[in-house]
Amino acid sequence: MPLLVAPQPSRYLVDNPNLAGWLEECDDVTLVLATAPAGFGKTTAMLNIYGQLQERGYVTAWIQLSAQDNHLESFCALMQSALSAGTDEGAAPQPLPNLMDARYTGSQRGQDVLDAVAQIAKPTALFLDDFDHLREPRVIDLMQRLIERLPAHCKLFITARSAPLLRLYKLKAQGRLLQIGMTELSFDFDQAEQFLNQRHQLALDATSVRRLVNATEGWPAGLQLAALALKARGDKRGFIENFCEQTADIGRYLYEEVLWDQPDDLKNFLLLSSPIKQLNPGICNAVVQISNAAQLLRQLEQQSLFILRMGAAGNEYRYHPLFAEFLERKLGEDMPEALPGLHQRAASWFLQTGDAANAINHALLAGNYAQACEILSGHAWGALARGHISSCRQWLSSVPQHILADYPQLLVVLSWAHIFQYDYAQAGQIARELKSEPRVQDLPEYRLLEPLSLVMMDRVAEGEAILESYANIALTGLSEAVFTCLTAYVDLCSHRFESALLNADRARLLLKRLGGVYGTTFSYGIAQYTLLAMGQAQQAIQLLEPTVAELGRSGGRHSVSAAYVGLYLAGALYEIGEFDRAESLAREYLDLVAELVFLDAIVIAHRILSRVLCRRGQYAEASALIVAGAELGRSLGFARIVAPMRMEQQYQLIHQMDHGHASTPVRLSLHTQWDFDAERMTPINDVEDQAVAALRQGLREGRAADVLEACASKRVEAGALGRQRRHLKLSILQAQALHLLGRDEESRRLLTELLRSPPGQQLHASFLEEGPQVVALLRAIRAETIDPALLTSLDHLLSRVPTDVVRRPATAQSRANGGPDSIESATSSPSSGAAPVSVSTDSPAPDAPPIEGFEALPLEGRDELDGPHTTPAGLSTRELQILQCLAAGMSNKQIASNLHISEPTVKFHLRNVNHKLDARNRTHAVFIARERGWVR
Repeated sequence: MPLLVAPQPSRYLVDNPNLAGWLEECDDVTLVLATAPAGFGKTTAMLNIYGQLQERGYVTAWIQLSAQDNHLESFCALMQSALSAGTDEGAAPQPLPNLMDARYTGSQRGQDVLDAVAQIAKPTALFLDDFDHLREPRVIDLMQRLIERLPAHCKLFITARSAPLLRLYKLKAQGRLLQIGMTELSFDFDQAEQFLNQRHQLALDATSVRRLVNATEGWPAGLQLAALALKARGDKRGFIENFCEQTADIGRYLYEEVLWDQPDDLKNFLLLSSPIKQLNPGICNAVVQISNAAQLLRQLEQQSLFILRMGAAGNEYRYHPLFAEFLERKLGEDMPEALPGLHQRAASWFLQTGDAANAINHALLAGNYAQACEILSGHAWGALARGHISSCRQWLSSVPQHILADYPQLLVVLSWAHIFQYDYAQAGQIARELKSEPRVQDLPEYRLLEPLSLVMMDRVAEGEAILESYANIALTGLSEAVFTCLTAYVDLCSHRFESALLNADRARLLLKRLGGVYGTTFSYGIAQYTLLAMGQAQQAIQLLEPTVAELGRSGGRHSVSAAYVGLYLAGALYEIGEFDRAESLAREYLDLVAELVFLDAIVIAHRILSRVLCRRGQYAEASALIVAGAELGRSLGFARIVAPMRMEQQYQLIHQMDHGHASTPVRLSLHTQWDFDAERMTPINDVEDQAVAALRQGLREGRAADVLEACASKRVEAGALGRQRRHLKLSILQAQALHLLGRDEESRRLLTELLRSPPGQQLHASFLEEGPQVVALLRAIRAETIDPALLTSLDHLLSRVPTDVVRRPATAQSRANGGPDSIESATSSPSSGAAPVSVSTDSPAPDAPPIEGFEALPLEGRDELDGPHTTPAGLSTRELQILQCLAAGMSNKQIASNLHISEPTVKFHLRNVNHKLDARNRTHAVFIARERGWVR
């Protein structure tokens, strides 16, 4: 259907007297938003502007939106078609659909749309009619970004029945938004008189016109209906008096009057064709079972009976949305038994013309589930691979279970749709139920299903067993590539690092041949995680840095692949102490990886940003960031995100205590249990797990002896498994414990050995993360050594120590215990240049638990990550901060700068604030907050 052709305005409608002013204002604005209920002439006003801009030489594109476009991939396809229509060249060819990339297809196309908009060279006007159909968050976010990046010579026009979900206060404040509402679109007396008497030749007196205007309140659709009804009336005054008594439901009354006056064949055609959204003679003849649909459509157009021609020379039409809604209601009331047959004939017609999506929709509405399943069997895989995940899930969920059971291949499709929407448990359940179904056993997509869902749920041992069961089966194409990638991941989790690297390289080659974006980048991630676990951060950077550059050149810096690999690179850069570069990449891709739900990348980005903020002493921002990360994990239902956020909160508290911002460590319970096999690891808990968190806290609680014992055994275990980064971290903690026990010589000797080891020469962050005590020990070693290589390494490492974070002075209790005082005496001389630092070694609580892991810590103390549940109206800490910034009159850019977050993140939180407060806009939100005493 031609959704990219502007409808033709009716010759019976009058121009709005405000049109000239609107056109003049268009020169200075970026966005024109026409918002009013149906029937107020929004589309007519936009069509007038559309024509005027064409005459001025603008490239114009009209997009007629429908409910089917409320999906990122569909909407992007429309936008790309519209944008390419105004250029000499068509849209760039898209790669062949790949099942593993389905979840990311829309996001990549969204970036392609933004890039295409940024490259528009000519004055261009884009019109989006019926914007209300767009409600999916990812579509709205894309539109928000598009508006923000629109070139100065481009204009966007939107019509909607109600205010769209977009945040437009910035445009409004800058004078770049023109809003057209009911007041501007309503007919006044002069307009109504011209419309009724000059256009429709009704010869009404002024009193009758005024009564109609008052009764309809200037509603253009009401006046149009009244004019159509009056044409067939001799007693016009009597009709008007009767009409004005029907003010309870003027629209329904007038539609009944208009419909009643039509000939039987036309009345029947209107009702029976109402289930069709885009009308043409072919489908109308087939559905209504007539042969003169072309004549009837022209007749309706000539009568201006709320029908719009889609294009100047075409034969496509659509009913005015308000009239279509009335006709559908009337059909349901008068002829409900006709609906299944109408939808069935529509399904058959669409199937014959090759429109599978509409054929499926109408078959489902007809209740012909068997036909819908037959069509889906040939269409669903392609639709899923192209990113139509919501549509596939909706279609298949509409089919009764007992019928869907006869189509096991479609159950496999449904399972994949569940996977793409993160419902791995449901996908795995369907996979298990299909184990006895012979019709799917050889289906590659089915073979991938169960191991993939198990691995995504962190049930690695079970996933590995499934992979081993397929060892003797010949695999090709996508199934071979994905199985190899999954095998590499299982190897990594099982500490088979060399095998993980080999399989990751092989998977990457296979996936590149298939054009698989996500699978290829995931294989890079496995390689990076493996190299880091082995302590080889530099090798990881050598692998990823040129890859990120190449991905940026080929697909743009904000492509899916660039974001994913860019976060891996950020993780490696952070480990070697390149904190600024790591922070830059983490900030750049934080929102995108959250949108795409890259689980481990989300954790990496939040952890990097939290720690660089702590290094600068910006604890409020760091805490708010982690609260937001935990909220994201909770909203998605992923303990894999929430648990690391809780551990990061514990790290923040310890960092604050080390630098004089807290007097005692606060014990946090994990609450959200993350069930993972203790014999294995994941990329995000190689080092930062519950055991390491407990060791850190034990040092601050004065349990150095317990920590020393635990570190000794855990170091041996980590070394035997080849986990060199973990071994280094445990060794550093062991050195701290030795120092706190007064065994300074052993402590410094151990640190010196670590500094000379290959991992210690690369992983500088591992030392600097553990606080002022380790820094002081390193400076003490620097003051004593004469080894040139060690001096160079220490100077390089110590140059990364921040100088603007306040350090906590030594306490009397700690000096009495002989802890940090020895560091102070060793480092306070001018030659060492060290500042006095300390770590509390106060006596442990009487019932302090042994050092085993976070699960052993008492469930007491302030629960920082539960903050959103106790703040006003359910607002999170970050949302309350943003609300306070709003009250201070800050712009989005100022808020982002003040809170050290990106502008898209500010907008994301603002939407949440408005939703939670039931506020219409930011001004209303501040008003509510002030009334309730939350801000001043």
